[in-house]
Amino acid sequence: MGFSITFYISIAVLGLILLPNASSRPSDGSPFFERVMCKEFQGFLAVFVVFHQTVITLDHFGVASNRMSPFFDYYYYGILAVAFFFFCSGFGLVKRWSTDPSYFKGFMKRRIFTVLVPFFICNYIYLTDAILMNIKNGQSFDFVEVICSFFGVFLINNQMWFAVEIMILYAMFRLVFSRVRKPLTGIIIMTGIVLLMMGIGLLAGHSESIVMSYWFRGEWWYNTILMFPLGMLYAYQEERINKIIRGAFTSLLIASSILFVILDFVHRGLIKKSIYWTEYENAKHPILDKLTGLGVETVFEIIFLLLILVLFSRFKFNNPVLKFLGKISLEAIMLNYLMCLKLYFIYKRFGIYAYLPSVFAGTLVAASFVYIIKNIVLERRSGLFDGDVK
Repeated sequence: MGFSITFYISIAVLGLILLPNASSRPSDGSPFFERVMCKEFQGFLAVFVVFHQTVITLDHFGVASNRMSPFFDYYYYGILAVAFFFFCSGFGLVKRWSTDPSYFKGFMKRRIFTVLVPFFICNYIYLTDAILMNIKNGQSFDFVEVICSFFGVFLINNQMWFAVEIMILYAMFRLVFSRVRKPLTGIIIMTGIVLLMMGIGLLAGHSESIVMSYWFRGEWWYNTILMFPLGMLYAYQEERINKIIRGAFTSLLIASSILFVILDFVHRGLIKKSIYWTEYENAKHPILDKLTGLGVETVFEIIFLLLILVLFSRFKFNNPVLKFLGKISLEAIMLNYLMCLKLYFIYKRFGIYAYLPSVFAGTLVAASFVYIIKNIVLERRSGLFDGDVK
């Protein structure tokens, strides 16, 4: 009963975050996939990811999935939020590159350091906590793991993988698009790089630890990244695609909604079969199983993104809460596990009613703190509640 009520309350919270000040979009033919609104929408999805990661943490602590139902449903949709993050990143890069001749001036600070600084702050927080816990429990890390952890190659919290991968993509984009003249050529090269990264992740398998791992260990490294070049392609053909979406709004809305429901059902079935983990069940063709899961999830993500584009063509979402969450979305995703871990005693003593609000509030506070430090390091004047979302 506790998880059921908590689930419905969390849905209400998501609605209260997204819907205030929502309005219909004027049909003037202007682009509707706007940078600021997309960044703010990422703040909304970051809250969704917080709920998703909370479910994963409880699952790791041995809380049965059937006991968490229907709150456990967040487990299945984390990939959709991350797919949107990658899609927006790919879109934004090509969009700015094609409209700003001096885009690469200050690119490292504006794009890579914006991720690098909070990544290493969070990395050292997790590393310090892990070392202190090892001292407390009379355990120790391997020397190589300590060195690799210091440089961020070995992740104490592998939920920080997104920051690593997006920085790699930013660096590759800078390398490729500083040398090409035609956007399509750059997009094709970047797609090849993404496919290579996916292949590495596919063959790398999983880490022995549920929480810690080296880079590219786990399906999360490769089951959403393909949306990055897809976002680049959308930026390249934005005007033509937008025209199609506006002209076939009703048909696309109905079709994408139906397909979403169907693929959701198929996706749940595959995840329940642990499709990415069959090598531990002595499956004959574990790589084929992974490719099956990857194929279904890729189509699922594309349909979700199509549905979002269709909705964005008619509606605008923006309010101060979304703006605030959009600013700290990356930091919130990276620090959520720390709150899940350190506040687990609240769940054991008081249950999910107290645990989830505590994790949510703790994550926002910690993320805000790291965001402020990042802005100080990068000499930015924008605060938590003023300026543009960056």
